[in-house]
Amino acid sequence: MKIYKYIAGSLAGCMMWSTVLLTSCEENGDGMNIETPAGAPVVDYIRLTNPASSDSLLVSASLGAGIAIVGKNLGGTREIWFNDKKAVIIPTWVTNKTILVNVPSFAPNKVTNTLYLVNSKNDTLKHPFKVSIPPPVLTNARNEWPQPGENLVINGNYFFEPVTVTFAGGAMGEVVSVTQNRVEVTVPATATEGPLTLATNFGMAESTFHIWDSRNIILNFDDKVANGWRIGMRENTNNPIDGNYLVVRGNIAANQRDEGPGAPAESPLCMEFWGGPAGRTENFYPLYPNSYRDYVLKFEAKIVKWYGGYLNLCLSTPTHSGSNQEIWSNSLNARGIWGPWAATGAEVTTNGSWITVVIPLTEFQYFMGAPNNVVYTPGQKFVETAAGSFSTWLLGSPENTGNAVEFHIDNIRFVKP
Repeated sequence: MKIYKYIAGSLAGCMMWSTVLLTSCEENGDGMNIETPAGAPVVDYIRLTNPASSDSLLVSASLGAGIAIVGKNLGGTREIWFNDKKAVIIPTWVTNKTILVNVPSFAPNKVTNTLYLVNSKNDTLKHPFKVSIPPPVLTNARNEWPQPGENLVINGNYFFEPVTVTFAGGAMGEVVSVTQNRVEVTVPATATEGPLTLATNFGMAESTFHIWDSRNIILNFDDKVANGWRIGMRENTNNPIDGNYLVVRGNIAANQRDEGPGAPAESPLCMEFWGGPAGRTENFYPLYPNSYRDYVLKFEAKIVKWYGGYLNLCLSTPTHSGSNQEIWSNSLNARGIWGPWAATGAEVTTNGSWITVVIPLTEFQYFMGAPNNVVYTPGQKFVETAAGSFSTWLLGSPENTGNAVEFHIDNIRFVKP
């Protein structure tokens, strides 16, 4: 509604200037009225477009910011440049008094710290103005467990060339491609475990995620394995990421609730990792009020094919022993669910590649329906003291028709984002 006010004001302004100041309005090729200036253009000041902040005068603005250029005889402006980047002009937002415009969303190649207003005669008015370019922001990596020599995809924002990526240990990767939100870099053979640093001409940032992240891994399916009635199926023959991995595989029927072969077994549908007197007696992460809000569940996954059904992620108490009720009921904790096919309603695959999956523990909030009915309802409270045993269970959904589902999982861990 605030923008609409400005648009209406611009149209009214054309009428006002033509009658009160005896200036006129011309039409552009689209039949749109444009104010004709009565003299040379002048920029008095620049402010934010928000009326509530209209007294905040600017000498700089960030990429994509909306600004108001205030002055005299500005109606003849046909082009606006910030450094060497041309802005998009909406004719109805240009009057003799004010121009509303957004700073371009892309960083300049040549920085002059100057705003340029160009009229129909190609006369140019220069005004000092700086576009503030933030340092890079690193959000995540597509796969935190890449192979040396593999290309690593880093997602984030404000990636402007030239870009350098330095891995733990000081090794620099060869940058393959750069967009504002994505960098692809080849992993050097000498890189070591830890965060990476990405630098541009506008600053640098260190990732919160680690490459080859071994922090707080609870299951790697090599020396850290499941121990419940169903220990899951392990393989290492199809493009392993790091030794053995967990296999989830089956022809899944609608609303199927099958745990797989009778216990003890390497079930391809269910995996149970329990605590108890002979093993773990503490949570998977430090226990303090609302500590779960500070942590995420991470693992690497490779999806061969998947349509229908959800992987249930079930937590229970650290002293859990001899009971698998956390996969059948919700009495111990809320559950998380993972089903990437649901985003598009189509079968998904990672085409032989591994990806890193991140599920915040705040997303462990689902209650499952009664027996023989797989329905998930959000809103169940997370039980902080019941996060020391962990099970996964693939349940069918109405979309399943006996179709084949297969995906692999490795390096299950609880870490901060």
